[in-house]
Parts: sequence; structure tokens; C-alpha cells
Amino acid sequence: MKRILLSSVLLLLLNLILTGCGQKVEQPAPTNILKTLQSMIPKSNSHTQIVQATVGSTTNIAIPDLKNIKNTKYPDVVAEIGDTQITGLQLTREVAIKQYAFVNNIKKPQDESFYEKITLGLLVENALIDSEVKRQGFQVTTDEARSYLEQQKKSMAALPDDDPAKEAYTQTIKDNGFSNSADYICSPETIKFTQIILGRGKLRSLVLYSIPAGQNEAYKAWQDYTDKLINQGNYKIFIPVDIKGFQQLEEKATHGK
Repeated sequence: MKRILLSSVLLLLLNLILTGCGQKVEQPAPTNILKTLQSMIPKSNSHTQIVQATVGSTTNIAIPDLKNIKNTKYPDVVAEIGDTQITGLQLTREVAIKQYAFVNNIKKPQDESFYEKITLGLLVENALIDSEVKRQGFQVTTDEARSYLEQQKKSMAALPDDDPAKEAYTQTIKDNGFSNSADYICSPETIKFTQIILGRGKLRSLVLYSIPAGQNEAYKAWQDYTDKLINQGNYKIFIPVDIKGFQQLEEKATHGK
């Protein structure tokens, strides 16, 4: 089954900074998020284990083979948020992705407990946001999602072929196994993912409605809102990981504060 690539161009066009669905309900893990990188780096042997990087080391690690990663550490379900379940396999994959980013891109490796905290925190946060979207009636219909995707397709078609946004959009289509934009935007997976992201956008717009213009104010207001969702504790975690303060922890590690 084709999976949705959480590309930077799609998130940019949606004007969001978020990600993450459900039915035994899992949020869709961004298991294709490294596909574009994989296409640019020479292939190596597949890795199914999470490499334990030494804190402070800047030695690169291999891109994780997300299709073959096995959950050997966590229970089948690591958290529940209403009807949504976050699985141990999902967490394992996300930890591998986060570790790759900190070791190879940010060049600031951390220990495994760090990756667990910020990864599980984001997964739970996304599920709580999706729950709020549903509770407040901000769900996006399939017709709305299709309309958005059609408009996006038209916008991309109007750009020159060498435009970075168009190139990224075209790469996203290829990375998801489609030969053209028409098939891509008609895919049930693409439509479902777009519904989720646009629904979150509606909620975020409501939260920021009365906030003064300015990137810092908007960022802080949304962070305060999501922190409140986490601190209310309307979820269950079945592993010994405290997710409170995960956003601040990641910012501190990223910026060296």
C-alpha cells in the first residue's frame, strides 16, 4: 500500500508546522519521510536495528530501513488517546527517524531516552490535536480535500519546471509510487492525509485568531495550546516515558540552550 510522504513542500503549502490517524486507530507514521534522502545517497545494506549513537559523536548513521524495522523493545500498544492507539512498532520507526535527524542532520546525537520522549510526545500530541479537531467539528470532508489537492495541482502546473516547489512536488508524487499528479491526488491515502492536515489547520487558525501578527507570537500561542493538551493528561501511556516538556527538551537540544 502506498504511503504518504510528509514532504516539506506539502507542509509549506499547507502553512502548517505539524504532522500525524487512526482505527486500531494508529496515526499514520511518516514512514516514507526519508525516501527523498534515500534516493540521493548510495544504497547500503538494510538495517533493522536502531543504532545506538554515542552522545556527542558526529559519526553519521545509515538511513533506517523503515519497512523492515522490527519492534523488539516495546509492547504492542504504547499509548492510548481515546480510540486511537500508538503501537510499539510505530514508536520504533519514529525513534529511528528522529535519531537519524539528530545524528546526520543536526549533528547533535542524544541518548535513546531522549528520542523516546520527544517522539512519543509528538505522537500523543498529534492524536490529542486530532481529537480536538473532531470534538470541535473541524473535520475536513473528502470533497474539501480533493478541492484543495486540485488547486495545489493547478498551482504547481503554473510554475516553471525548474521551480524548487514544483520539483519537490513532482518528487513527492514519484516517491509515493505514482506516475502522475492525477493519480496521486485521487489516491485514498493522499486524500485521507490531506483531510487530517487541513483539519489541524482549521483548529490552529482558531487558536491563533486573536493572537497579534508575528511569527513568535503565533508559535508560542500554538505551543501553549498543545502543552495544555499534554498537561491535561487525557491519554494513557504504557511505558515508563514522561512526555511532558518534550517540545522544550527538543528545542534545547537542537539549539544548544
